[in-house]
Amino acid sequence: MMLIAGLDIGGSVTKGVLVDNEKIIAYSEVQASDSITSALGCLGRLLADTGMKIRDLRKIALTGSITRRLKLDMIEIDYRIVDEIEAIGLGGLYLSGKNEAIVVSVGTGTAIVYARRYGKEYSVEHLGGTGVGGGTIAGLGKLLLKKEYPSNIFKEALGGDLSRVNLQVRDIVGGPIGRIPAEATASNFGKVGDETRSEDIALGLITMIAEVIATVAYFAAKQKSLEENIIFVGKLPSQEIFSKRLLDTLNVLGGKAVIPKNAEYATAIGAAKALIDS
Repeated sequence: MMLIAGLDIGGSVTKGVLVDNEKIIAYSEVQASDSITSALGCLGRLLADTGMKIRDLRKIALTGSITRRLKLDMIEIDYRIVDEIEAIGLGGLYLSGKNEAIVVSVGTGTAIVYARRYGKEYSVEHLGGTGVGGGTIAGLGKLLLKKEYPSNIFKEALGGDLSRVNLQVRDIVGGPIGRIPAEATASNFGKVGDETRSEDIALGLITMIAEVIATVAYFAAKQKSLEENIIFVGKLPSQEIFSKRLLDTLNVLGGKAVIPKNAEYATAIGAAKALIDS
């Protein structure tokens, strides 16, 4: 048995996976008041769900920006801190089954990574990113909608109508133009008026964030001639209403992307894979 735990540790949320001989046998996500509590809680849940003991672990892979100032010496298990960019790239390739791709991790902000693997060897390059992401939805949701939790913004958006909030191509030219469909956005929030409802604003906000991320990702991928090999990972792309806007925008631009199953665990998976392959 070669049991490895991969933990993606944030400020208050930890996502984790348990890997046995390269097969993922458990997933877990734990939110707590601080990073230590969420990390230990996530590790404990992974072990409890599989009936394993902490002594069964060979190693633990830790990743996430918080790991730079985090120590887990109290668990007395060998652990390694894996660079987050490396983990994003490896996790995206593993989940998609691709050997080369642009991996876009949508979290609080957005990171864009070029990743390639050849056998057990791999290379990862950080291409850039944007501060637009889940944190933007949360912050603007509070300002515009007085919603404390992003989940409530997504629920409200289900009843939204973009034609009430966005200026669309059809509003300017009367229909489609070239490859751009009539319902494509000409100006985000450019049509807000007295008839705009809170659910329209919620949908407009989610759409704007998705369109920005998809556009930035497309042009980053174009640098590597990989605009048809984009992988979106993270929790936001797992939301159907968000993923539709991502993929629709990419399609208009001429790009293609996949959102693999368990995309929210990509970074934790990549951390574990880095340990296995080392």
